Amino acid sequence: MSDPHTEDTAHQIPPHPRARKKGFAFAHLAFMVSVITALFLLGTMMITHLGYISLDVGFKTLTLGIGPKMAMAALVVAALSLLISLFMCPTRCAPWAFAAVVIAGGILGGYAWYHKLLRDYPPIADVATNWDRPLSYSDKLVALRGRDALPIEDLPRVPRNESLDWGGKAIAAINEATCPAAKTIGERIITEEQIPALVAMLKQSHYTVFGTSPWRVEATYQDNFYGFKSDIVIRIDPRSVDVRSISRYNIPDLGANCRRVTEIIQKIKAMPVSPVTTG
Repeated sequence: MSDPHTEDTAHQIPPHPRARKKGFAFAHLAFMVSVITALFLLGTMMITHLGYISLDVGFKTLTLGIGPKMAMAALVVAALSLLISLFMCPTRCAPWAFAAVVIAGGILGGYAWYHKLLRDYPPIADVATNWDRPLSYSDKLVALRGRDALPIEDLPRVPRNESLDWGGKAIAAINEATCPAAKTIGERIITEEQIPALVAMLKQSHYTVFGTSPWRVEATYQDNFYGFKSDIVIRIDPRSVDVRSISRYNIPDLGANCRRVTEIIQKIKAMPVSPVTTG
């Protein structure tokens, strides 16, 4: 006849220390793989922004090419680790495994969000307030953009093979449909004496002003992530003001140039400038 105390003790025997150690090691490994993936993407972003590698290598090859594969592998390891931890050592191992799942899942969620934005926004990187009289840039700024930059055209179109919804359409028509605030400022004028105030406004908005004249102001904006640059021009006519923003790197801007042009228009309208008078 068996001793009930012996049976109770047998049921309460904890997992073997070696099993706990292995479970903890796997959970720790999963956490490290997820962290390394995040650090890889962060490091890629930093060295691309600093110019140590090109945007083609940093963004297209490493971030969009290798990054998702690393994140998926990290998520698989993290999920397996979480399942093992829940059975072998839930108290010590599960938090590490769960953190690994959160990190890897968050990275993959970021990629999913990026691809959603690609579907939601037209595949353009050029926005202007006036396509009837296209805004041009100075030869010096065009040269600074480089040969590989997105071409500055008077009547650009989306290539037919680039998008099912937008392919073959003029960017002027796309701007009209997707960026309604990008309109010529016709109710105000900017005098030569007010150019410094316009330049100061751009600098406060983190633009690097490239050149100024009584009829034109040019500036460059660089984002804080990969260092994508966009060049803007503000054309100052006697009775109107127009703005154009075009990216240097030829990828969809996800609405960034529209937001940039809209913001500049709003700030120009808020400036204490003289109204246009008709006589």
